[in-house]
Amino acid sequence: MTRDTIIEKIHKILEPLPYIHALWLEGADANVTVDEYSDIDFWIDAEDEYEQQAFQSVEDALAQLSTIDYKYIAHHPHPKIRQRYYHLEGTSEYLMIDLCLQLHSREAVIFIEGNTIETVKVLFDKCGVIKHKPLDMADYTEPNNHRLESIKHDRTQYSRVKRFIKRGRYLEAYMQYNAYVLAPLVDLLRLIHTPANADYGLCHISRHIPNAQREKLEYFAQVSSLEEIEAKMEQAGKWFDELLQTK
Repeated sequence: MTRDTIIEKIHKILEPLPYIHALWLEGADANVTVDEYSDIDFWIDAEDEYEQQAFQSVEDALAQLSTIDYKYIAHHPHPKIRQRYYHLEGTSEYLMIDLCLQLHSREAVIFIEGNTIETVKVLFDKCGVIKHKPLDMADYTEPNNHRLESIKHDRTQYSRVKRFIKRGRYLEAYMQYNAYVLAPLVDLLRLIHTPANADYGLCHISRHIPNAQREKLEYFAQVSSLEEIEAKMEQAGKWFDELLQTK
């Protein structure tokens, strides 16, 4: 069984249902980056009162292909999005099915034209649930300015790391190193290279920044002792300051 078999089955079963308005794929399928380790990111738009019927239709479709040997009902932070994970017996351990269902009363889903980070592969859309709009960087000015000021503050807080180095506490120093040294570097690289997706953190960052900077970030991400944290913290701070000059 292939991912295409699963996608085709879900598509075939859901499209005729009157309470399902749209079905689309995000993630690797939308970005054309599918490999043998990719999961499937399904999104469904369904009438609010048919939420349970929609999930049951999906599960019935999957059961026609194989036994569902894993199911997890996740809590999604958005009040009008429901999320479940599935796995089918006999498929690769990597071929998880990540299914999000949005209630139709949620506002339209808007993607930015030409954005290859957040993009979509529409399987069907009966009433214009999926919309696109041109990129307008003015939409990101205020949140990105807040993010920049926040990480500039973090750059002044290296003492939070140093105190645990002095105390000889690796775990706490490691925690603070990630929070006040590594995370601000990641955010700054995001602001420089992917300002429309500045909140993406490390998610697929290897695709989004130049190789030389990726290698440098990997170097700073790998620490195994208090001595290494102390040395790399100073180096990372200098790199942060250099990057800041280009922002």
